[in-house]
Amino acid sequence: MSLKLMVGAALGALSLQGCASIGNLGASGVAENIEGNAATLNEAHTRAMTAIIAMNVMRARDRWPTNYTTLSGIKSNPTLSLNGSASFSPLGLGNANAPFVGSSANVSRNESANAEYSVNPFSNNDKTQGLLKPIQPDQLENYWLAGWPRETLMWLFVDAVTFTGETQPWYIDGDEFSASPSPSDAANTRRYTEIIERAKRGLVDFGELPAPSLDERACSPYDPVYLRETLGGAVSPDGSGNRGSGMTETIRTVETLTGRQLVLSEDPRTPATGEAVIAPDRFNRRLLLCDTVETRWGFMDAATGAPLASIRTRSFDDMIYFLGETLRSGSDANPTVAGNVILFQTYADRGNRAFAVRVEHAGRVYFIAPQTPAEETSGPKDVTGNVLSLLNQLYLLAQSDEFLRAPEARVR
Repeated sequence: MSLKLMVGAALGALSLQGCASIGNLGASGVAENIEGNAATLNEAHTRAMTAIIAMNVMRARDRWPTNYTTLSGIKSNPTLSLNGSASFSPLGLGNANAPFVGSSANVSRNESANAEYSVNPFSNNDKTQGLLKPIQPDQLENYWLAGWPRETLMWLFVDAVTFTGETQPWYIDGDEFSASPSPSDAANTRRYTEIIERAKRGLVDFGELPAPSLDERACSPYDPVYLRETLGGAVSPDGSGNRGSGMTETIRTVETLTGRQLVLSEDPRTPATGEAVIAPDRFNRRLLLCDTVETRWGFMDAATGAPLASIRTRSFDDMIYFLGETLRSGSDANPTVAGNVILFQTYADRGNRAFAVRVEHAGRVYFIAPQTPAEETSGPKDVTGNVLSLLNQLYLLAQSDEFLRAPEARVR
């Protein structure tokens, strides 16, 4: 038998006698594998982050110390190997039509994907970011403009409210949800809930409040002669001895000495009795010395722009403790209602509901964030899912490169 015939017969044996089953190794098959792996790893990351948040809410409820870790992106390195083997029986005499009867061949395909990720302690050494620093009000504004539910945003983000016309802030710390809140807490809760209800109807906006007028800041013209007589002989900060070596340093020095703020304004005010008459510059501006003001954020009437209340924002960790306080004030059967919503609710058993997260804490199992059936339309609305989603996003935003470079414990 020629060599060509023998090779053809061997190939025939592999095709007829082989026991291999090889799937689609083309572009479509590879794409499906990548799609499945990416979706699975995304689900694992989301569940891990949500479980960390939910666990800390439970710890805050019981006044246990909170503890956070960073979870890096999960990556997977899939490998694919294709192995084959064949065994041939001796060529029998007089068996030319089927020389490889009794021979066998097999091809095996092995695929594996080893997930790799890092769990690190969450560091707060960076003073510009972290879990303990109040969240910037413009972050709340971004969620507000994106259309997030007003109850979720206003209860979760706001730590203290100063209603217009009052000087003392009201702190939203969870005591207002206790069995017997103080009269002031009860009254302020009603006032705040009214603002929330108006915001839901589009009658209240959130943003940076208008700055006080110059009259409200007790401004007076500033005489540059004072600058020359009091600072003219001073040595400049750079040690050069040059007077006027930096306008920024000069302004900072004046403001530090006076405790007020320099404002260059076109304000045409008339000097008060006894004040020096300071002529404007060629741009018709005057240099005024005014009371200092801080940028304030809060709620405004959408029609008139009139301020309704200024606010102070929470830190991420304070959000967790606030939710823990709402859990302590209620129970599984009678959760705390803020306005007309339940910010955070746990269930002792799964029942027939689908849950977002399951956590174990203090020897008990809790189910959190169920999908409320469509037929359940009466009573307060459970917004735990929205709250967890918002906290998850904020938690991810807090994990900068500095945090992820903390000492890591690699898990494979």
